[in-house]
Amino acid sequence: MKLLHATGNNYKFNLMKNRLSHFKEIELVNPKMININVDVLEDGKTAEENSIKKAKAYYEVTKMPVIAEDAGLLIDKFSDEEQPRLYVKRINGVEGLSDEEVLNYYINKLNEYGGESLAHYYTGVALIDSNGNLYSDSVDETEFLLTSKKCETKSLSGGILEPISIDIHANKYFDERTQEEIDNHYKSLNDRYSELVKKYILKK
Repeated sequence: MKLLHATGNNYKFNLMKNRLSHFKEIELVNPKMININVDVLEDGKTAEENSIKKAKAYYEVTKMPVIAEDAGLLIDKFSDEEQPRLYVKRINGVEGLSDEEVLNYYINKLNEYGGESLAHYYTGVALIDSNGNLYSDSVDETEFLLTSKKCETKSLSGGILEPISIDIHANKYFDERTQEEIDNHYKSLNDRYSELVKKYILKK
């Protein structure tokens, strides 16, 4: 069975491919692999709403089983008005900034709060099965540390905040972790994705 991951982000696609790799009956594909391009207006108020919008849009075009996701970020020490939530790259209402400009904003802001803060992502996920039935959920991800001290290792992931993100349990920057440490960090999220795919896509 082909399962379409509704993303154009290679980093996110590879994460999903790894977390669902134990399902040998599933071939995960992305829009580029099947030569489609769907523009989705992600104007939902929550990550779950945006994931639903993406799943519906891609299913309408392909009629394939779809999994879609969206995420927001909460930083413990930031005020309510400063929280990135769904707009990590939108700074003070401004979009289109470079990755370096965005990263420097968070580094400077963290310095205002002593140089570090706990944070976590929350993920909305939506699935549509081969019959067009929709299922969705929202999951809090594992807590990590954001720091104003940038990792010297060149980021391989493409994640915009990876160079200032530290895995608390591995005690390493995200960019320095082994695959096993990455899997351990995402274990609860990976398990939840597996449950949803098994129940709603594979019907087991």
